[in-house]
Amino acid sequence: MVIVNEKEFPETQVVVHLNRERCDGCAMCIDSCPTNALEVVDSKNRPGKKVIFIHARLCQGCGVCEGTCPKEAIFIPGLSLDDLRGYLDRAINMDIIGKDHLPA
Repeated sequence: MVIVNEKEFPETQVVVHLNRERCDGCAMCIDSCPTNALEVVDSKNRPGKKVIFIHARLCQGCGVCEGTCPKEAIFIPGLSLDDLRGYLDRAINMDIIGKDHLPA
C-alpha cells in the first residue's frame, strides 16, 4: 500500500479535535484509529451520554477518524472532509498505479 507522503499531506503535526455537542459516543472512530488514541468516556456535560476522548499524546493527526465519524464531530483544524477525501483518493490512485508498474 502506498501512503500519502509529506508532499501531499500538511507538514505540521496536528491533533484532532472533537465537537462534543455533535459526538454521540457511537465509537465508530475507535476501530479506525491506527494509534489507539480514542476512547469512549462518560460525557461531563450530558449525564448518561457517552463521548469520545482523544489522547493527544497518542494522536498522529492522520485524519482517519475524521473520515469515519458519521456525525462529523471529529475534525482537524484546517483540514476539511473534502481535503481528506482528496488525499485518500490520491493515495488509492497511487496504489493502483504502483501495482500496474510492478515487475511480474
